[in-house]
Amino acid sequence: MTEKETKTSAAKLAANARWAKNNKEAAYFNRDKSTAKSFINKKADKANLIELRALIDARLAEMEARKNDDVQC
Repeated sequence: MTEKETKTSAAKLAANARWAKNNKEAAYFNRDKSTAKSFINKKADKANLIELRALIDARLAEMEARKNDDVQC
């Protein structure tokens, strides 16, 4: 039993590999998003969450300012 047993068919595994190869940017995005959500839900303590809230608020303000700059141009 050297190969990993899985319920997923070989065809589906191959299709998933093709999608990941052809959509690297989306695959990275999905992996990073999943990692962030997992950290928040499973590992972050109160101090981590407060720090993340500050970072998120700053990022949202930056995005809003950029949006307003784009509208004025």
